[in-house]
Amino acid sequence: MDNFNFNLFKYYYYVVLYGGVTNASKNLRVAQPSLSLSIKNLESQLNKQLIDRSSKQFLLTEEGKHLFNILKPMFESIEKNIHFEQEIKKYSEINIGIRYSYAKSILFECIQMFQDEYPKAKLNIDLYSKLDFNKVKNGEYDIVIDDNEYIKQLENVTITTLCHLPNYFVCGNKLYEEYKNVSSVEEIAETIFISQKPSLKTGKFREFCYKNNISFIEPISINESDLYYKLLIDNKGIGFSNKLLLKEYTDNKMLYKLNIKEKIFEDIISIACIKKDNIIDAFVKIVCAYIKKEME
Repeated sequence: MDNFNFNLFKYYYYVVLYGGVTNASKNLRVAQPSLSLSIKNLESQLNKQLIDRSSKQFLLTEEGKHLFNILKPMFESIEKNIHFEQEIKKYSEINIGIRYSYAKSILFECIQMFQDEYPKAKLNIDLYSKLDFNKVKNGEYDIVIDDNEYIKQLENVTITTLCHLPNYFVCGNKLYEEYKNVSSVEEIAETIFISQKPSLKTGKFREFCYKNNISFIEPISINESDLYYKLLIDNKGIGFSNKLLLKEYTDNKMLYKLNIKEKIFEDIISIACIKKDNIIDAFVKIVCAYIKKEME
């Protein structure tokens, strides 16, 4: 059929469903003349009479009944899916576990985007410094966002890599004046170094230093990221972190990256989908789209 117009079939279906143009106009909030014209246009395109206009009552011709019976299961399916989408936007709930240091960088914008699309869905967010595998086993999380090294230890979950992030040595503005011309890790050996407490990530860093015969004086070891960055900003020492977590501070010239030629290692941040559900999938898609945009 040339110039196929889905709306003509839609209006015809609802006019029949509501028993006439008047009731359909009220329920659809479409003017009666528009509905009447739509049916006439559909009859013209199909070259068939659908409404029996010889009767004062609203009656269909046999061809009109046949078309309605064809359209009915299709529109019932559409209505069911629309209703389902509306329901998940109202009542669904997601339990999210995320490493504290990533929450500020990843989650804040994603929450805003998600709530714009699903304003009545509920998010329960658990920030942690170390992933509690018992909480995963006990079904307390629907989604986990963390270092891939931790997430890949989970069993029977769908894991999506969000990004690969290089790590950099960083320092405050005063120390940067002293170290901005360095090009090798060896040139900052024995420097006062503010470290993050031992973890899989810092274990990799210590392995890197060991292989390169690098040692640092470590007067402060801390696992609270905001305090960690504040100490670096206040020039208490040199530290290291990944690109995503540094973005706010480097963009605002609060921290400076040293031009070290050696590649330290990359952090791989992943999202694990513990349960399969439409609303969970929707949240994961939003997070993935946001990260992809940020990494471009």
